[in-house]
Amino acid sequence: MATRRWHSFLCCALIIGSVFGLSASAHAAATKRCTTAADLGADERIAGCTVVIEHGKPATPQVIEARFARAGAYFSKGDVEHAIDDYKIVIEQSSAGLLAAFDRAAPDLRESEPQPGSGFGRAFGRNGYRAKAYRALGIASFQAGLLEQSQDDFRWLSEIDPNNAEAALWLDLARRRAGLPSELADHAKRLDMSKWPAPIVRLFLGQETAEAVLAAADRGAPARRKARRCEASFFAGELMLDQSRERDAMQLIDRAVAECPWTSRERSVAEAETRALRVMP
Repeated sequence: MATRRWHSFLCCALIIGSVFGLSASAHAAATKRCTTAADLGADERIAGCTVVIEHGKPATPQVIEARFARAGAYFSKGDVEHAIDDYKIVIEQSSAGLLAAFDRAAPDLRESEPQPGSGFGRAFGRNGYRAKAYRALGIASFQAGLLEQSQDDFRWLSEIDPNNAEAALWLDLARRRAGLPSELADHAKRLDMSKWPAPIVRLFLGQETAEAVLAAADRGAPARRKARRCEASFFAGELMLDQSRERDAMQLIDRAVAECPWTSRERSVAEAETRALRVMP
């Protein structure tokens, strides 16, 4: 009898162990689909991230990372509403304590993360995820027409990173779209105007031409040129659109769609602008 009970216990233990092993394997696969697999479509990435979010502990570094990645996937497929919801939760959960926990859990992640070639959107230190989420939320809000929200997001990003030229440019775009006067001249005083994207800032200030900005984007290290061409085409096109130069805007925004990687927020906005321009009378 004792031997039979021992065999029953051993069988149960093996079954439980195999179930938990499969669960761990499935979770690892979902994490890979969510944050590391580069060749997946948006729907597969969303599915993987959702598994991580639903089976992880709320507000842990891993879940925050998964929610940020899922928001980006939603945004890339044009589901701006769900992207905004996820970005807001990332910001809410990225408190100082949680960011400190993230740093302890993955101290080398910030250094190993690929940074944009142009310097746009960089975030340093413990505010990394919060800064990135404010950037993404501001762009998503802009695309959704939530211009007051977009301005608030980029103001917060400027508080975190005062030298962020991209935040100043996006804030200026949101203000222009809302019919408000530009504040870019004041913001430019604290920017490094010797580095990219200074030519775009000067374009917005009326001190540079679009042709000169596009030419400047083609200078420098080859690895950075494509990212700079994406940014130059996008922001120049948006400026032309604000100036009611629809034909010029269409050409530049089409160029941005061609130049920007599919994961780029600028590309998502450019694609939405292209659809809108094509149905205009």
